[in-house]
Amino acid sequence: MPESVGGTREQIMRGALRCVERTGLSGFSLEDVARESGLSRTSIYRYFPQGRQQLITETATWEMARFWTGVAEAVNDLDSLEDRLVVGLRVGTERIRSSRIMANLMDPDLDELANALGPTEPLVNIVIRDYMTALLEAEAAAGHLRDGVQVDLAADYLTRMVLSVMASPAGVDLTEESQTRALVRREFISGIVAPPDSS
Repeated sequence: MPESVGGTREQIMRGALRCVERTGLSGFSLEDVARESGLSRTSIYRYFPQGRQQLITETATWEMARFWTGVAEAVNDLDSLEDRLVVGLRVGTERIRSSRIMANLMDPDLDELANALGPTEPLVNIVIRDYMTALLEAEAAAGHLRDGVQVDLAADYLTRMVLSVMASPAGVDLTEESQTRALVRREFISGIVAPPDSS
């Protein structure tokens, strides 16, 4: 049975990821991707008619979506906002460190990847902010937020903090649970979540 369009596109993007993992972005070529994917160069152009730049953009976007989906799945069964942030930061950091392309995606000095992800950055922010909003609304309903906290502003703050800290941890080992939890309590939720003994 012929492979579906979606399946072939994913096959090509997986091949592109393997090429980047092996040689880095500077060694990235359509010929390499074709060989890695087991397809012809003509087939690459059939699915990515704009060539190398389109393939880079769509592969980076696809990998970014897989990254955040994996983080969301890792925290899905946790109860508290604090635990979700701690585990999300730890899992996200581990996934970044284990993937050359994800490490590159988080590097603001790599102009080509930054340009590739530019159009998707607002969408990523919206998705994360909506996720944070839902978590904060649940915390508010349970009476866990400080008086006067505005959910929309808090969600925006947490979104910016998550993206900033993952890109530049500033000396904190985010794979170490106690350091990450201390950071989350101090920098993320101290002004948002009510203390445990608060009435």
